[in-house]
Amino acid sequence: MQPAARRREAVRLHRINPGASEHRELIMNIQRWGLVLLLGWTQLAWSAPDKVDAFLRAEMARNHIPGAAVAVVRDGKVIKLAAYGTANLEWKAPASTRTAFQIASGTKMFTAVLLMDFVGQGKLKLDARVCQYIPDCPPAWKDITLLHLASHTSGLRPGPVDADNASVTAAIDAAKRAPLASAPGEKNAYGSDDFVLLTHVLEKAGGAPYEQLLRDRIFTPLGMTNSGFDHATLTEAHVVLASDVVTERAATYQWRTGHQQQYWFMYPRYTLSAGGLFSSVTDMSRFAAALMGDKLLNADLRSAMWTPPTLNDGKPGGFAVGWTVGQYRGRREVAHSGGPALSDTVFYPADKLAVVVLTNQRRLSPSLAHGVAKLFLSPPPFLNEPGITDAAPERTVALKALLPALLAGNADARHFTATAKDSLADLNEWLPIALGGLPPMSRLILLEDSADHLSRTYRAIHGKDQTLRWAVRFDEAGRISEVEPRDE
Repeated sequence: MQPAARRREAVRLHRINPGASEHRELIMNIQRWGLVLLLGWTQLAWSAPDKVDAFLRAEMARNHIPGAAVAVVRDGKVIKLAAYGTANLEWKAPASTRTAFQIASGTKMFTAVLLMDFVGQGKLKLDARVCQYIPDCPPAWKDITLLHLASHTSGLRPGPVDADNASVTAAIDAAKRAPLASAPGEKNAYGSDDFVLLTHVLEKAGGAPYEQLLRDRIFTPLGMTNSGFDHATLTEAHVVLASDVVTERAATYQWRTGHQQQYWFMYPRYTLSAGGLFSSVTDMSRFAAALMGDKLLNADLRSAMWTPPTLNDGKPGGFAVGWTVGQYRGRREVAHSGGPALSDTVFYPADKLAVVVLTNQRRLSPSLAHGVAKLFLSPPPFLNEPGITDAAPERTVALKALLPALLAGNADARHFTATAKDSLADLNEWLPIALGGLPPMSRLILLEDSADHLSRTYRAIHGKDQTLRWAVRFDEAGRISEVEPRDE
């Protein structure tokens, strides 16, 4: 999708021989228009087409994304800031770098910074028990810490929010009545109750409502003027949608059966620390830049925020304090997406690089930030590793033939076990969205193999240097029972 064309107006001079005063006015007009042209060319140079533009425009066309915006921040400086397409299809309003997109669960990154800010002030401790802050705390919660809450390892039930809860207090009371789903620290389970409890703790420590804490501690110091909540809610017997005005808001869409439908997220007020923030790519670039220095958090606090806790079995968790942790192109990554990909933020601390991609398409997988980041990151160090000896090459040959069909969304059910066929429709729908833009696969390398050759891990290399790790489980007949792609 091409951004809306710029409208240019011609300057017409009606007199050939102006008088002295008219001559001065003409000279001043020429100077003014020269400045306008200079500024125009500066803007054009800033947004000149490059590999980032080409990649994002191709993905927007492939995945029916009406509007998008991107920021690339390196060493605290914004080196790319651009917007594409349409923020509102009904009004044909173009997206800009000031457009406020719904970032959904990307809000948790801001909540994490608030929490670590209070840790730095000595008002809170990550290892503090939540029962210090919750009246009538259930005995089952006695070992739950603030770190458990922030890393989704508390054992509180995962699942959707309950819109009938009118407040943080009501939501906590409801959570008290539910049994734990697992022991604290046993596993990651992504849910909303963790951050509801954090909201209560943060408001108690900060002495102000959550939204005011965001404004006072983050938005105002960073000059984030296009960020806030819409407080959308269903009223009058659930038939009227009411919301606050969000300046320059992008409408959110979902591609269904060949056309766009407007899609509205409604986050109850008690869940706002977990999701629902609107923000522009300019504001998000300021947030990312601030996290490369000490403006919000010092180096020790940032390190603590981005370090996942160790689970009860001794393995590291998949979440740190409000951020996911992982690997991409062989380097450490901290990140968060939301909606599932209305916002997609990735951060590489060792490279001092951050990428933010915002969109208004809900039917999307969070892969766009990776697609931009790879343009700035060197190839992974393991790219040319040979793998291990393949004792069952026929499985590899079959998988190599199947993977392109999976990425194209037309994998045949005969290659899968009966139980795996139940999820094949989802695979055929979502893998093309997430991975269909990859170059053709050039190599498939066996990395790990079980003694019975039924559980295997492969590295697929696409094009020159893009890689995916595939965990695959076969049955005795060679049919696939489980398959999962992962970044590495």
